[in-house]
Amino acid sequence: MTLEKKLIEKTYYEGYLQDRDESPIEVLGQLYIAEQRKNVPDLTSIRFAQGELYFQYHDYEAAIFKWENISNELEPWAKKNLADAYLELEEYSTAESFYKSVVTDSELLQTEISLQLFSLYFQKGNHEMALGIINNLVLTNPDYANIPTIAKSYYEEQQNWEKAVELAVKEGKRTDGLKWYEALIHYSNLGVIQQFEPAYFIESLKNLQELDFATFERLSISLWKNYEDTAYYLTWVTVFNSIYEPVPCEGEEGLAHILEGAYALLIDGSYSIKEVEEIVPALLSNYFLSSIGQQTVSAASAVLAWNEMFKHSMDQSVVSKAEMVINETTETNISFQQFMNLFESIIEWADKHDIPLDKKFAQKVHDFLPSNHYQLLMVGSVGSGVNAYINELVGETVLAEDTNAILTIKDNDYLEINEVTNSGLKLIDTLTNFYEELLVQQESPRVFQLDTPSHYLNQNRWTVTTAPFVEDASYADYAMLADSLLFVINEQSVFSYTEYEQLKQWKEKSPFLTLQFLIYIDDLDNEKVASKRLQKAMSAIQHYFPDSKIFIYSKQEEREAQLDEISRYYYHHFAARKMNEERLQSCISIIQDLITNLLDKRLDMEDSLKASLQLYEEMVSKLTGAKNQLIDMEASKSELITKQFDEIKIETQEAIKKEIPAILKGCKDIIKEDSDYSKMHISLNKEMNKRVNEYLNETLSPKIHRSIEEWIQAAHKQLEDGQLFLNELSKGFNGIYKEHPIELSCDFVIIEDWKRDARRLSSGLRIEPLNIFNRFNASQVFLKSAGKLLGAIQQNNKMLQSRYQKYLETEDFSDVAASVSTAVLQHFDFYEKGLENDIKMFFVRPKRTLEQIAEEKSKDIVEYKNLLDRLKNNPELFHDPLKLFELRLLQYDWLANTTKPATTWT
Repeated sequence: MTLEKKLIEKTYYEGYLQDRDESPIEVLGQLYIAEQRKNVPDLTSIRFAQGELYFQYHDYEAAIFKWENISNELEPWAKKNLADAYLELEEYSTAESFYKSVVTDSELLQTEISLQLFSLYFQKGNHEMALGIINNLVLTNPDYANIPTIAKSYYEEQQNWEKAVELAVKEGKRTDGLKWYEALIHYSNLGVIQQFEPAYFIESLKNLQELDFATFERLSISLWKNYEDTAYYLTWVTVFNSIYEPVPCEGEEGLAHILEGAYALLIDGSYSIKEVEEIVPALLSNYFLSSIGQQTVSAASAVLAWNEMFKHSMDQSVVSKAEMVINETTETNISFQQFMNLFESIIEWADKHDIPLDKKFAQKVHDFLPSNHYQLLMVGSVGSGVNAYINELVGETVLAEDTNAILTIKDNDYLEINEVTNSGLKLIDTLTNFYEELLVQQESPRVFQLDTPSHYLNQNRWTVTTAPFVEDASYADYAMLADSLLFVINEQSVFSYTEYEQLKQWKEKSPFLTLQFLIYIDDLDNEKVASKRLQKAMSAIQHYFPDSKIFIYSKQEEREAQLDEISRYYYHHFAARKMNEERLQSCISIIQDLITNLLDKRLDMEDSLKASLQLYEEMVSKLTGAKNQLIDMEASKSELITKQFDEIKIETQEAIKKEIPAILKGCKDIIKEDSDYSKMHISLNKEMNKRVNEYLNETLSPKIHRSIEEWIQAAHKQLEDGQLFLNELSKGFNGIYKEHPIELSCDFVIIEDWKRDARRLSSGLRIEPLNIFNRFNASQVFLKSAGKLLGAIQQNNKMLQSRYQKYLETEDFSDVAASVSTAVLQHFDFYEKGLENDIKMFFVRPKRTLEQIAEEKSKDIVEYKNLLDRLKNNPELFHDPLKLFELRLLQYDWLANTTKPATTWT
């Protein structure tokens, strides 16, 4: 053992014990005494050794005593040991001081001191210092005394995942130790590595891939799951593709499975094609080369689909291998459900983007294609008897002839009728209600399902659909859902070239659709004539469709025998066909057709947005104009109505000004020679108040009531004119913008409020008693004083009578009239204050309606403009999802092992 090793382990003292049987304490004691007896003793080394021994026995004070004053080459170790002893005594500050006081060139001693300081700071809870020391130790001396393992434990305990991950990456690369890669897997599983960019792990992954593939696979999968929902995901996929050397991987959680899921995620529409088109080829190559067994077929189909959609983007050696896998595969490797899921994804995408689709047809796709029933489409021109034949097939009359709807009939234990609508199935209770519904026409074709007990439908596993045979693509689409089409002709009709052309168009919709004919004979009026007509009809059919089977069904012949013949034909007909492959091809054709239609709808969508935008801009402009007109009208009506009310006030004021003085002057008739002039001023004041109130209530009040009633009628007429104007306005709007009707109704309740207030106003004009004759002008004071002084003397009455009468004749009483006017008109003022607000409230509802609609349409304008800009500037927003849908369809097509369609994209 080296000296430094002994000093570290505090076993330096063992050097003094060789060939000695005594106890270590005794040996060192004897050596100490012997050394002390020398002329020039050197006790330093023995004291150092004794300190170690005391430390071993936990006698730290004695150890400290021995290690003090060590001054030879052992001095740095003695100071370090002193610090160790104080650390054991938990005297952390003293220990720290001694550790820091050590001056040495020994890297080993420096490392040991750093480790002890790390332990000290850890125990004190000073993690900032502890972290700094352990970081430095890992950097400067990672090979010493398990320092990386100590650091790993510390980082994990402190949950310092950044340092823990960095340590695992560096040590894994430095030592090639799998335990460090296991640590990385652990951290990744904890979800604490997402702060690191994927490129940080490139060297680790490269190294681990060479060291141990199983561990590499586990680490890669764990990292994949960490980055999958982060902004680093695409970067991660790129990084992985750049370092991965494919190895066939087994297991549901192997790399092949992860790569398959990654490909599905990249093409599910979450990313634009621009973002992934440089990434996917390498990903697909790795996926394909990592796959085994059945998964290889799926991977090969993905490779070929991508290569077909994005020419020359794949490694051609990988493409060749993929083609070989597919060519060697004889089975279909896809289910109807996968096609239905893709179909539904497209429907949901169209819904999300407000692209109108025929939901009724979509529902029938779900019902028909995965079904184990044979789908028969039976059609015929008007009067052909197709519905009569279906009734014969069902066994009872369920259909009227020439029904203008799409009807599906299948066997069921009981009668059940539903209409297929865009929002789902709508139950129809009875046949009577069903027939009534058939008479109701709609813009789009109506679709019904009729389930009823039927021996023949059950026995043959047939689902029968009939539709009007007209030139309408909405009806022709249903040919894509049929396995065979039976065209019914009445024997009295001739199969025409027009019918041939239309049937040819329907058949082109579905290449696997077979075509048979049934000549329906309803009534044989003349056997020879009927025979000629029948022969003529058959010749016409055979001319256009020489390979088609022709059935003859006569109501005069036995029903069961004829139906059995048709059943037998179709039994052999369907048995000879590859129905599963044909149905899969129908799925492909329908989805391809749907994608093509949606591509066409982009331009329709732009045109629709432009039209809506123009419409809404016109609407907002007209709504703003209408609102301004309404504001002007409101101001005009308010001014006119309040002006007319003011005129009543002025008339009332003028009447009071004119009548009150005359009434007061007329009170002179109560001044008699024999009156009591000592109280004349009181009597006269009382009489004046009485006559004023009589005037107010008996003359003025009825007049005011009549005036206000006339004013209310005039105001009502003005407001009605306003409502008529708004009615014409809304009528004009609704005539132009039928899909956005508006109603501009005013609130006429204010008229009733005005009538109620008018009754209160004119029901009694009561004013407080006026102090008419008890005021303090000179004339009144003189008359009151004279009356009191002279009234007791009879001969003075003549003079007082004359004076009072003269006063009344000459006084103008304008101030009294003004007081009465003020008292009366204060009621008018209160009434008038609410008029302007009432008129405002009358128009508030239509004003708010105009404002609200204008605001809504303004928001729509902004939204539509933004959408139009996005469509113009970023056509990939529309095209990319459809292109990715078609990419999935191409892959399914390869898996279906059917004839491949041409891609829409070039």
